[in-house]
Amino acid sequence: MMENNTMTRSLLLKSIRKSYGSVSVLKGIDIEVNEGDFVVLLGPSGCGKSTLLHAIAGLHPIDGGLIEIDGRDVTAVPTRERDIAMVFQSYALYPNMTVRQNIAFPLRMRRTNAADMQDKVMQVAKLLQIEQLLERKPRELSGGQRQRVAIGRALVRDPKVFLFDEPLSNLDATLRVETRVEIKQLHERIGKTMIYVTHDQIEAMTLATKIVVMHKGEVQQIGSPYEIYHRPANLFVAKFVGSPAMHFVRGALALADGKPCFSDGKGWTLPLALPAGSAANSDVLLGIRPEHIRLAREGSQAIDAKVEMVESTGPEDNVTLSVHGHSLVARMETGSVSQGSTVPVTIAADKVSLFDAASGRLIG
Repeated sequence: MMENNTMTRSLLLKSIRKSYGSVSVLKGIDIEVNEGDFVVLLGPSGCGKSTLLHAIAGLHPIDGGLIEIDGRDVTAVPTRERDIAMVFQSYALYPNMTVRQNIAFPLRMRRTNAADMQDKVMQVAKLLQIEQLLERKPRELSGGQRQRVAIGRALVRDPKVFLFDEPLSNLDATLRVETRVEIKQLHERIGKTMIYVTHDQIEAMTLATKIVVMHKGEVQQIGSPYEIYHRPANLFVAKFVGSPAMHFVRGALALADGKPCFSDGKGWTLPLALPAGSAANSDVLLGIRPEHIRLAREGSQAIDAKVEMVESTGPEDNVTLSVHGHSLVARMETGSVSQGSTVPVTIAADKVSLFDAASGRLIG
């Protein structure tokens, strides 16, 4: 990817609002995107992510706010003048045209001369490794090949910003993985700003340099994949990102010998890696991800856990445990425990998350 030492701002969204009748879909969205970023808008269906993407494209006029692309206010500018290119969920290829003609179509609309058009189409075809498909019609292509042609048609325009609206949702599982890898490699090669919409957290985690988690028309958190997963800003992000999901135990943040610890109020306490001055809180939720729980090594301080269920995923087992009466899921090596047994486990206290039960916000 091209180095971006100056961190030039490619896209600015400020206080973006959009309603349909009495239903508020976007509720004051603020996002800054640097040149070369791969930003994924992630969230459940109906959270407003596609509406926001369409607003950036100019397909949906907004009710309030500012949209800047490359420092230029485009809030009221028509789509064709925004210097963006969009790849949709449906390939939207012209069935009567060859691959070459489909890719060249945006250049024909710009009245690009034939020689330049031919050169640009070939450059894009080589980049996407579809030179051998140029004379085929869309009906002769696989779903993955059609999506590559759709990406090629966007690439040939050389826009400031690429917009992807769930481009892999029509592909089968194997093609999704292959095309996802191709999109990531493409971003690394061309270094362009890309905004990508999906509800698939695996796509988000593997593709993004920055993830924007949305829910009910609001931004819940903006951060790198690592930050989103390991430091979720609130309960929604913690529950939505991760599979199996983070599990929660209700209790209190207490002090033991001046050091913070979690107490479930029923005799179980867990020392926490929080600053010594952390204030006590009578109502908190302890968030534990499956990888935070491990079988205890001999000699370590262990907790007895009963194995309630074992679900094999192939390389690993998702193991439901009863720990001090609380149901938790651990990710363990296949065949390492058996259902109905009691095993010693440890919980990585420096990895768990703590949330204020009233506000849902992360503590510490």
